[in-house]
Amino acid sequence: MIKKRFGFVFGMVLTALLAISLGGCATGKSAEQSEPEKAQAQAPAAVVTPLSRGYSDIFVFEMDASQALKNDYAEPIKETQSVLVTSLLMKNKYKKVEPARSGETYKGRNGLLVKLKLNDMRITSNAARFWGGAFAGNSFMNIHMTLVDAATQSTVREEDFNSSNNAWAAAWNMGATDRSLPSDMAKIMAEYIEKAVPAI
Repeated sequence: MIKKRFGFVFGMVLTALLAISLGGCATGKSAEQSEPEKAQAQAPAAVVTPLSRGYSDIFVFEMDASQALKNDYAEPIKETQSVLVTSLLMKNKYKKVEPARSGETYKGRNGLLVKLKLNDMRITSNAARFWGGAFAGNSFMNIHMTLVDAATQSTVREEDFNSSNNAWAAAWNMGATDRSLPSDMAKIMAEYIEKAVPAI
């Protein structure tokens, strides 16, 4: 009886040690696989080609979106425009940066019109993030930017901006990166405009 118990305990210990060993191997493999992702994240951003002419004034229009997106994300849409204007102002590069007036064309002005189209968007709610954690999914924004010469009303540049957060990181920080996504996206677009649009 004692021998049987000893054999049973010995078998359980051996099984546990084997599981720990395999777990350690799996962890090591995951660490090795994460290195390329880390390198990709640290890769330099693509070079932005400046426009052939500069502008003194920049007018940022309210972001266009489907009615469904406007209904669901009215505040984040407003925040994106507001933070974009503020970020450009803080760079002190252009003489004037302001929200564009609805219905105004600014034709004949030495200005650049920034028009944004929200193609798709998802921001995980606080409740979903709290109860579902990473399984609530990630948040994302897909925006199409059109830069228009105010004087000629011609399009001088178009660019797509796609950004999403990490669902696991969002779960860890209790949804902070979900809530900051509109602001983060606006800052990314401001950086692009600063590089692409010379000032005069």
